[in-house]
Amino acid sequence: MTLKYLIQFYRNTLLIGVVVTYVASLIFAYDKVTKYLLDGDIGNFLAASVWFMVVGLLVATISQLAYFIYLFINQLGIGIFGKIWPHVQIVITIFAIFDLVYFRFLRFGNANQILTFIWLPILVIIFALIISNIKNKQSDKNLWIPSMFFMIVMTTVELIPFLRVEDTSWIYLTIFGLLLCNAYQLITLPKFNALSLEERKMKKTKQQN
Repeated sequence: MTLKYLIQFYRNTLLIGVVVTYVASLIFAYDKVTKYLLDGDIGNFLAASVWFMVVGLLVATISQLAYFIYLFINQLGIGIFGKIWPHVQIVITIFAIFDLVYFRFLRFGNANQILTFIWLPILVIIFALIISNIKNKQSDKNLWIPSMFFMIVMTTVELIPFLRVEDTSWIYLTIFGLLLCNAYQLITLPKFNALSLEERKMKKTKQQN
């Protein structure tokens, strides 16, 4: 990917992270943001807004780093496991789904609260299914398994710091931004690669002329 389109790719991901996280903060961090606006405390509202926009930048940056790590892991997995790499991905994905429940339940849950910990993996799985189906239609190759692997496993890895925090609002604030940033990168990377290839061809043609 050329520098021009890499910057666009990164900028758009940052914008998604900021907007989605900020909107989530207005809803799930009502007492820390929206309440100030309704009370007419504009100073604290603006300060809180800037803070959650910075959180959005962090969410988007985590997502972008995880995506490039995934690209490396995928190539490494193909090199090591060869044809069985898709099966290895399935196993790892199943463990990741389990961990989405286990990480928080182990620290904060008990037997009577198990249902309150299941919503997160259900949300991630449903979103991953939708995005994986969209991604699979972009290519003649079967990309469903690697797409599910990225959307579930890498999202779980990105969420680990927030899963260890007792305040559930941090999960609400980050999960939607992470999922949408991950989805955007997964779906749009081929477009940016194609634009970069076209740009290189145009530059080469001009040089030859």
